[in-house]
Amino acid sequence: MASSEELARYFAAGTGLDPLSEAFSRRGAVMPFRGKRRLPPEEMQDVWLELQSQPAKPGKRLAYIHVPFCANHCLFCGFYRNAYVPQTGADYTELVIEEIRREAQTNALRHNPIHAVYLGGGTPTALSAEELSRIITTVRTELPLAPDCEITVEGRIIHFTPDKIDACLEAGANRFSIGVQTFDTDVRKRQGRRSSREEAVRFLEYLRDQDRAAVVIDLIYGLPGQTLDVWQRDLETAADIGPDGLDLYGLNLIPTTPLFKAIEAGKFPATPNLNQIGAFYRTGAEFFRRRNWRQISNNHWARTTRERNLYNLLIKQGADCIAFGSGAGGSIGPVGYGLSGDLAVYADDIRAGRKSLGMMMISDELSALRTLVTAGFEVGHLDLGQLDRTSGRAMTPVLEPLLAQWQGAGLLSLAGGIVELTTAGRFWYSNLISAVHDILTLELGPSRDAA
Repeated sequence: MASSEELARYFAAGTGLDPLSEAFSRRGAVMPFRGKRRLPPEEMQDVWLELQSQPAKPGKRLAYIHVPFCANHCLFCGFYRNAYVPQTGADYTELVIEEIRREAQTNALRHNPIHAVYLGGGTPTALSAEELSRIITTVRTELPLAPDCEITVEGRIIHFTPDKIDACLEAGANRFSIGVQTFDTDVRKRQGRRSSREEAVRFLEYLRDQDRAAVVIDLIYGLPGQTLDVWQRDLETAADIGPDGLDLYGLNLIPTTPLFKAIEAGKFPATPNLNQIGAFYRTGAEFFRRRNWRQISNNHWARTTRERNLYNLLIKQGADCIAFGSGAGGSIGPVGYGLSGDLAVYADDIRAGRKSLGMMMISDELSALRTLVTAGFEVGHLDLGQLDRTSGRAMTPVLEPLLAQWQGAGLLSLAGGIVELTTAGRFWYSNLISAVHDILTLELGPSRDAA
C-alpha cells in the first residue's frame, strides 16, 4: 500500500486557507499519453488494417473531423497551422470526403451507431458554405449515426456568414460551439479577435434566433487586461443572449504562442496569477448556480435541455472516436492514433489509399481505471466502489487518507463511498485526477508488482 510519504506529496494546502486560490502551487494537467506505448511507424498501417477489419466493440462511439484552417492566428492559440485559401480548402474537402467514404465500408464502422460527431479545428467555419455542407452531408449519408446523433460545428464569429449557417443547418448540424472567449472589445482585439462586442452579440442573437440547433458559447478567463469586472460583464452578456450552453475555460498560456511571447517581451500586461484566477471560476460557477443552469461538467453549463455536451462527455468516458482529417486524433479500443498534421503528407496518403497515420499508441492495463477516474472527476463525482470493482482490489483504503486530507482542505466531500467535488475541487480537478492516476500506477503498475 502507498506509504504516507508517497501520499503526502499530493496533499493540498492546509485548512484555514482559501482552497480556490491556495490549494496547490500550480494547476496540473492530465497527460493524454500516460500509460501508452508508442508504436514504431513501420507497424502502424498493419495495426490500422487489423482494427478496420474487426467489428466495433459495443458502446457509444464518436467521430471527429479536423479542419486545420483559420482566418487568422489568435494570440493565445497553440493550435494554429494553416491560413484558409479557397483552393486549398476545396482540395482538403475532397480528401476528407474520400477518407470518410472509404472507411464507412469497413467492419469497424458499419456496426454500432455513432452518437456524436464534432467538426473541430482550427476553425471549421473558415471553409465555404458548400464545403461545410458537403462534409456534413457525407457524414449523414455515409456513417451509421444514431437517430439523435449530436453533430457539432465549432466556429468563430468572423466569416461565419448566414449562408454558412444555413448550409450547416440544412446539411444536418444540430449544435454550434462558438469561440467568443470574451465580449470586451479591447480584450478581444488584443487577442487578435477582429469583431467588437456589439458585432459578437448581434451574431450570437442571429444564430440563437434560427432556433434549429443548440448554441454554445465558449468564454476564457485569465486573459491579459481581463479584470473581475470585465469577467462579470462577460457572464451577464452571455446569459442575456440566452444560449443553450456555455463553457468557461481558464487560459492555458502555452510558451509557443504569440501571446506568451508578447507578455514576455513586455508588450502586453501579465495575465492574472494563479492566486487570482480561482476567483474568476468561483464567480462563474456562482453566477450560473443562481440562475439554475445545470452544471454538466466542471467547465460546462446548460440552460436548456437541447444542450447535452455529448461529445465532450463521451470522449472523457473512453468512447471510441473515429478520426478524419489532417491533424485529427482518435482511438479504437486500446489504440490511440493521430493523423499527420502536414497537409501535403495527408493528401499523398489519402490519394494512395492509406490512413495518414502520424503516430499510434497502445494503452496499458490501467487505462480503464484512469478513464473511470477522469470521467468521474470531470463531472465532479467519483464512486469508490466502482473503482474497487474495476481495479479488482480494494483501492478505497489506499486513497482514503488522501481523500480525507482533500476534504479537510475544502476540495471535496466524502460519504458512503461517494466523492463529490466542491467548487474549489472542480477548479483543481486536473490536479486531483493526476494525483489519483499517479497512485493507481504506484499501487497497481508493473514497478509495484516487481517490488
